[in-house]
Amino acid sequence: MRWLLVAFGLLAVPGLAQTPPPPAGQVQQDPLKMGVQLYALGRYEAALALFERAAKENPANPDALYWLARAQLKMGLLNPALENAKGLVAKNPRYIGGYMVLSEAYVALYRASEDREKGKAYLEQALSVLRDAEKVNPRYPALFAQRGLVYALLGQPDRAEEAFKKALSLEDSPGVRAALAELYLSLGRLDEALDQYAKAVAQAPKDPDLRVRYASALLLKGKAEEAARVLEEGHRLKPLDAEGWYTLGQAYWALGRAKEAGVALENAVTLAPLRFPAAYYYLGQVYLALGDYPKAKSRLTVAVRLEPKRAEYRYSLCLANEKLGDKEGARYQCQEALKLKPGYKEAEEVLRRL
Repeated sequence: MRWLLVAFGLLAVPGLAQTPPPPAGQVQQDPLKMGVQLYALGRYEAALALFERAAKENPANPDALYWLARAQLKMGLLNPALENAKGLVAKNPRYIGGYMVLSEAYVALYRASEDREKGKAYLEQALSVLRDAEKVNPRYPALFAQRGLVYALLGQPDRAEEAFKKALSLEDSPGVRAALAELYLSLGRLDEALDQYAKAVAQAPKDPDLRVRYASALLLKGKAEEAARVLEEGHRLKPLDAEGWYTLGQAYWALGRAKEAGVALENAVTLAPLRFPAAYYYLGQVYLALGDYPKAKSRLTVAVRLEPKRAEYRYSLCLANEKLGDKEGARYQCQEALKLKPGYKEAEEVLRRL
């Protein structure tokens, strides 16, 4: 079996790097095999119970303890995961998966730290573990990808880039390319990020998350038409999720395709009603442009309720109220917009004419 690092986000969607163990042998026990399958489906709680059983029935099997620690990390059981990972390394010093899950546990503890400066000690421990792992297998790609993540979290982008590139030189992976793209985005190197995303999508065309990230980066570059194409192609391969529809709606809106933007954004809020407050704002813009003022007011009212301190949301609701002849409602929303953004010229102009 060929193990790959799956995509993880350094900016928008931070999460643990997924670093499965090397092919240390075929899974023989049913609880372990079933647990791995459930884990792959995202059913971590059910997988955890099976991994606990597998570890109890065969405590000498490093795979069982490895997957138990991984499932514990997914369930937020950080200290048990850390102790199991430490035990795994101590009992099986040649099993590189133990080092990988131990480094992930330290990264998870850093993310859970209230004081991130003090929490950086966990990241230094993660790096120490990875140095030990390198002695076991100096050509293990996931090791260098994990190192890149740790350096990025430490605010050392040069070292992070070097580590990601080392991982790619050992095994070209869409997950690592996506991680490198996220690093470039954080550094404002948009063209390099786009290049990495394009290569990642070419390698994993059915990965919807990769397509959404690529499309979002294209929108930053002002390439709305290409962003729409990337998402439309993805939808033909696999139905878009809420974030995909939301991003596609933004692309259509940027292209002046208001009706299509409305359909995409409505799909987004139907699938995830509270996840994207800005989707309601964009829907308000769409319906204002289409002259459907009741719908504009309805959607903008939700946007304001979800994010009441956004001046532009209140200004747009002011416009919708004005179009509907609700002068009092329009005046109130524009006044609130001015409180949030003093000198808001557009809101001042509406107040002058009311």
